[in-house]
Amino acid sequence: MAPVRKAVASAATAVALMAAVASCRSGPGGSPGGGYHPPTPAPSVSASASTAPTPGTPGPTTPGTTTPAAPTTAPATTAPAGPTTAPPTIPPAPTTRPPVPTTRPPVPPPPPANPPTQNPPPPPPANPPPANPPGSGTAQDEILRLTNVERQKAGCGPLLFDASLTAAAQAHSADMATNNYFSHTGLNGSTHISRARAAGWPNSSVSENIAAGSTTPAATIQMWMNSSGHRANILNCGSTHLGVGYAQGGGTYRHYWTQAFGRR
Repeated sequence: MAPVRKAVASAATAVALMAAVASCRSGPGGSPGGGYHPPTPAPSVSASASTAPTPGTPGPTTPGTTTPAAPTTAPATTAPAGPTTAPPTIPPAPTTRPPVPTTRPPVPPPPPANPPTQNPPPPPPANPPPANPPGSGTAQDEILRLTNVERQKAGCGPLLFDASLTAAAQAHSADMATNNYFSHTGLNGSTHISRARAAGWPNSSVSENIAAGSTTPAATIQMWMNSSGHRANILNCGSTHLGVGYAQGGGTYRHYWTQAFGRR
């Protein structure tokens, strides 16, 4: 019986050792002696994803106001046919050096297409008097007379008639009447000074008044006296000579007047 008990005891010891070993094994979670731990779920990825905008695709627009485009052309204007004057020219300040003569003389204005109707002039005498001298009863003579009336009121000496200034003024009035424009600058680019010099005036001390639309010398003088710049030219006591031009034509204003003042 003793051997049997020993065998039973050995078997019981072996069973107890096996149970102890089994209790020390790692469970499915890998922690020794801690039992089973469920696996940690893997991180998930959202099914929705943002899509980068395709290059060239316009983005969202913000509502707003649209400014209408400005008109590309200005409304056309029509020159009035009533009497008018242009801003006067004034003589330049005297300089210590004589003016340098131009290398190219100004181009003479074209002859008027419809010159004013006049009686043919008589043959010139051996010693012709100046063109349109005072006392000849022309519109130019009346402009000179009325100009000196206004100068006398202001205490200025009378202006003397000058043939070269008259030739320059007459040519400019005829050019404006023939070519239907109104400006101190001729269509050939001439100025009041270059016209006077080309006609024989000896220096550049020249100023000019022009008017258009008025039909009489008295109305023309009144227009100039009502304008401060033209009035200043008429009442410039430093001026000594005057030339006057007058022409009629088919232009907008029909009547064109020019005063050319000079100082010697």
